[in-house]
Amino acid sequence: MRSGIHLAGTVILDIVHVVDLWPAEEQLALIDHSEYGAGGPPHNAAAALIKLGAGFPVTCRGVVGDDAYGAIFLKQAEAYGLARAGFLIESHAITSHTHVMTVKASGRRTFFHHAGVNARLTPDMLAAPPDGRARIFYLGAPGIAAGMDAQNGWAEALASARAAGHITALELVSVPPPDLRRLVTPLLPLTDIAVFNDSEAQALTGITLSVNGRFDREAALAACRKLLDLGVGQVAAVHHPAGAAARRRTGESAAAGSVKVPPQDIVGTVGAGDAFYGGMLLGLHEDWPLADCLALANAAAATSLASATTSASIRPWRDCLAYAGACGLNPF
Repeated sequence: MRSGIHLAGTVILDIVHVVDLWPAEEQLALIDHSEYGAGGPPHNAAAALIKLGAGFPVTCRGVVGDDAYGAIFLKQAEAYGLARAGFLIESHAITSHTHVMTVKASGRRTFFHHAGVNARLTPDMLAAPPDGRARIFYLGAPGIAAGMDAQNGWAEALASARAAGHITALELVSVPPPDLRRLVTPLLPLTDIAVFNDSEAQALTGITLSVNGRFDREAALAACRKLLDLGVGQVAAVHHPAGAAARRRTGESAAAGSVKVPPQDIVGTVGAGDAFYGGMLLGLHEDWPLADCLALANAAAATSLASATTSASIRPWRDCLAYAGACGLNPF
């Protein structure tokens, strides 16, 4: 029986600066402190799975350059338990990196991204191990890898994984809505598991997800249904800081409010969506009911907020659920 998750795609070094404010142009902001963090959707979700204590193999594939940023990325990925051998190292290349400006008081983030070596990605670089043992093949993320974006490489990678018998999962980054629709809509029929944030889901489905300024439960469930109608094979989920919803093609659905995280526990929000996806993947791999998958996803995202980087503060999955239980949930 297949077991495990292989996560592949755009890996990135996050350089997180915690600043006192977001300045106007030509004005000054002060950096409180800076941290380096291995990042990118596949790395973050893989690290989340390991920190949650997934009881199955977790492998990660991506490409870095042979520069200082690449060395930092590989050291940190290894510290999370990800095998260095899973990552390709390109000579004379710049590791993809993002300067993340996080305002200390609000946790709001602004991103300055250098595509680097991810512009050279090809589908064969991201293929799952040939032993074919992984149950789920996860891919992220269209919109920030020029070669893959231009040559329909994402579709090729997903189709190859499907042909090899893997359940496919897709994650996104928040590129402009027209680009998202152009790149992602053709991928949905090749995707079995789609877990998107509210802005991504709204761009793809055309459904307004906030009503009178509040994230709307029924609209979120409708967006999940529309994603299934657009071709998603098994599960569609939509998440937001206020809550999340999910639906299976079988008709099972669930919705839940997010965790009421105390303000003093919030250091940064970078990587919270990836932590959410990691929690969903763990539950889906283990065939949990959707309500239990959402509970863990929300709890994993909540614990991720205690660090300025993406994955450092995520706890084992039972501890995540205990933390969520102690904090309570927001109404949704």
